[in-house]
Amino acid sequence: MSWTLDVDRGRQTWRYSKEVNPNPKPVDGTFCPKGCNMTPAKSPQESITKAVQYFTQVQTEDGHWAGDYGGPMFLLPGLVITCYVTGYKLPEPHVQEIIRYLLNRQNPKDGGWGLHIEAHSDIFGTALQYVSLRLLGLPVDHPGVERARKFLRDNGGATGIPSWGKFWLATLNVYSWDGLNPIPIEFWLLPYSVPICPGRWWCHCRMVYLPMSYLYARRTTAAETPLIRELRKELYVTPYSEINWPAQRDHINKLDMYAPHSYLLKSVNGALNLYERMHSKWLRDKAIDFTFDHIRFEDEQTKYIDIGPVNKTLNMLVVWDREGQSPNFFKHADRLYDYLWLASDGMKMQGYNGSQLWDTAFTIQAFVESGISHQFPEAMRMANHYLDITQVPDNAPDGYFRHISKGAWPFSTVDHGWPISDCTAEGIKAALALRSLPNIVPISLDRVAEGVNVILSLQNSDGGWASYENKRGPNWLELFNPSEVFQNIMIDYSYVECSAACIQAMSSFLKHAPEHPRAREIRRSIDRGIKFIKSIQRDDGSWLGSWGICFTYGTWFGVEGLVASGEPLNSPHLVKACKFLISKQREDGGWGESFRSNVTKNYVQHEQSQIVNTGWALLSLMAAKYPDREPIERGIKYLISKQYPNGDFPQESIIGVFNFNCMISYSNYKNIFPLWAISRYNNIYLKSKI
Repeated sequence: MSWTLDVDRGRQTWRYSKEVNPNPKPVDGTFCPKGCNMTPAKSPQESITKAVQYFTQVQTEDGHWAGDYGGPMFLLPGLVITCYVTGYKLPEPHVQEIIRYLLNRQNPKDGGWGLHIEAHSDIFGTALQYVSLRLLGLPVDHPGVERARKFLRDNGGATGIPSWGKFWLATLNVYSWDGLNPIPIEFWLLPYSVPICPGRWWCHCRMVYLPMSYLYARRTTAAETPLIRELRKELYVTPYSEINWPAQRDHINKLDMYAPHSYLLKSVNGALNLYERMHSKWLRDKAIDFTFDHIRFEDEQTKYIDIGPVNKTLNMLVVWDREGQSPNFFKHADRLYDYLWLASDGMKMQGYNGSQLWDTAFTIQAFVESGISHQFPEAMRMANHYLDITQVPDNAPDGYFRHISKGAWPFSTVDHGWPISDCTAEGIKAALALRSLPNIVPISLDRVAEGVNVILSLQNSDGGWASYENKRGPNWLELFNPSEVFQNIMIDYSYVECSAACIQAMSSFLKHAPEHPRAREIRRSIDRGIKFIKSIQRDDGSWLGSWGICFTYGTWFGVEGLVASGEPLNSPHLVKACKFLISKQREDGGWGESFRSNVTKNYVQHEQSQIVNTGWALLSLMAAKYPDREPIERGIKYLISKQYPNGDFPQESIIGVFNFNCMISYSNYKNIFPLWAISRYNNIYLKSKI
């Protein structure tokens, strides 16, 4: 019996077979790639060779690097609940691996679960995982279920679950729709000129609340079953029939509250609750039809993958509500498997349909900087192939608020297709880096220029770049954030990571095409971007990272962006950044930053040094040509000491983040950034002396 990862143009699906897999998935530290020896590296060059040998052996046959992009705990329950409500049955091997994952991730101290795998237990995580385990077949007296139920009851029961949790429990028929604040579907009929039009929201926010508003308007609810009646008894400390549901609308347990509702939102909710009693049926029906058309558009444009895991399962539920188990419903069901990832802890739902392009673009750049990538021509050819087939070939049809996408690169696969500024930038950088290698048919400069065109179109008025789209709405829209557990979800903000990546990509493009017709425009764009990056640097020299942990991540981008633009190395901005990083180096030579840095927005040391944070810090110092070699030397020795004899590196603490409060895994980072840092050190300090 075995599991096999099937890949197709980046699509990743796990297949169970009763036959033994002749090529099992490598286990950390034990897999010995062809040509390796199992003795520890003694020099940077040995470390580089081992790292590249190892990582090329785990490249998939379509050219990308597959990895675990799990971590958030609120995703999988949406899939489980949707399957239960719609009657779709997951295969039994998948069910068993999902159960194993949920039990493995149960907090041993209190029996609960949190927002993500390293978070403290809360009601959001615990109530949803509890429901999932019961829906998947675990009995009420299972030890893990009993411990979770005790945590819930000790902390007031599920009535204090945040709004997204209230929503999922309502669709399951174990929470009353009267206990939710309204999710007004009529907002989708507002013209774009109105500042609160959903088309001005951050795309992830609007694509979640789009199907939520449909399902709320329809009050889509599971049929009552004996299990539903049992869950109603198990989840609450008050008998279900006696709960005052309207009083629960703003009841959020203190364990969960991160982003309290503003007074403005509370006032609007009060008015919307009155509207719910007397709303126009004609207007609501019109909005229901409009939102369904929008959902169908999103499904078709993404081949039923959808932008992310939350709206993926919500859209599937909408299609079932509208059409039953139709052909489109089964198109949705087929794409559930794109989100499921099997790892040593079990099967989880990822935060996307993978990070294929993102990880591959970084890997290419690290390999090229290693100086030995030409020794692995087939791996580089296949990586170039994946870049080639993943660039978005066309714009989405007009309508439904989509930005241009032709020439962009997405985060994962071409089927997904949503363009992202920094993914496009890293795709450009990787494509240009590959032009230095022999035996590569590179992506043409004309196609690279199409990516640059997308980047230019995404620059904001403040000079920075947001993620998927321009910043479309005013900052005060954040006062309408209803989520309680996330910050900065309402609009797409300019970020140091996106901005610096775009600057690096355009700077690299100008080196290859200095006479390009848009060269002056590109240089002006870079200048505006540099001003933005400088303007958001903190007084201590750091930059706050919004997509990785945290100040080591943001500062790496800030430094690389400035250096790529030609910023003098004695610039106060670079000097301050290096001083900040040196101040955070630990006694063992490494850097280690806790995810709490993102939560608090202040640097929080991890209990131990982390190889990925160390890689980012070293890359920054070497990019800025930090004059003192000693701290860099100590950091490199630390990285080499952590490498396994087979060239792999250990998986450590969670390293990614979104919306400041939820962490997410990037399992390939452990192989990319230590290699990249050691390679840069080897090039600067050792090869230059040969």
